Amino acid sequence: MSNEVEEPEEGSQPEPFDPSGWLRALQPMTDYYRRFAADLVRPLTESYTATASIGRQIAQQYVEAAGVAARLRESMEPVHAFMRQYWHDMFATLESLKDYIYPPNLREAQPSIREFEQLLLEEGIPLMWVPGPKVVRALLDAPDAVERRRVIGRRWKGIVTHCSTVIDSVDHPDLQESRGFALDCVAALRDGHNNPAQALAANLLDSLMRSHFRSADRVKLTSNKKGGAKFDLNDHEVRVALTFAPVWYAHAEYWPKNGDPIPRVFGRHPSAHGVSRSQYSRINAVYGLMLVTSVLKFFDVELER
Repeated sequence: MSNEVEEPEEGSQPEPFDPSGWLRALQPMTDYYRRFAADLVRPLTESYTATASIGRQIAQQYVEAAGVAARLRESMEPVHAFMRQYWHDMFATLESLKDYIYPPNLREAQPSIREFEQLLLEEGIPLMWVPGPKVVRALLDAPDAVERRRVIGRRWKGIVTHCSTVIDSVDHPDLQESRGFALDCVAALRDGHNNPAQALAANLLDSLMRSHFRSADRVKLTSNKKGGAKFDLNDHEVRVALTFAPVWYAHAEYWPKNGDPIPRVFGRHPSAHGVSRSQYSRINAVYGLMLVTSVLKFFDVELER
């Protein structure tokens, strides 16, 4: 076998390359992949078309709904206006009710029912109209009854001044004589005459109750017997309950003939029937003045003119 390469004959040329034959040979494979790709894309295309159709429907429905909503809003505007005015009036009414229940000295503190029960019923501290807001806050912040009594003892001058201001504001014609006696209590305390101030306050309180309540109502508000029913705030209109709960406390039963010890806290009965150093003191005189002031202002507000 010869390793020589055979030379082409002179004058002969190689045939040019024709790719069409290769394309025809590859045509079946090309068709297969085209169909394969089409099968893959078709679901996506159909899904997109369907989604687009749904989107157009949703968009159309949204436009229609927006139109309905706009018409609905327009038709509901009178209702909305009515409700806005209704709630405005409702909150205004609640605000007025709050102002009715709470006199100016309580509007900032607004004690809870439990605080009212503790201070009014358990300790006999008046809170309606007097004392002033700062003293009210100090009383509510005090940890116990002993400290609250000390608050009143330390701040007695400010309390007396606030009582004087409230008494000065009493302008009902039927209360002018009582107003004068209440101012006498103020003057006596300021001049250091604690005992006369307490005695006058205790008797003025009794006179006010007898002058402006029927006997049955007065007894109900002042009947504080040992083992008897406790004053129930729910049994009375709110302002009546809050004003007269400490009055009820001040009428705790006291019978010297039964050997009852003279209480150290202010009481109407021991002020009249148990005159002593135990009962008479500057702090008890301040309690008596606060009670008289609160009751006097209550009648000033409530009595017909």
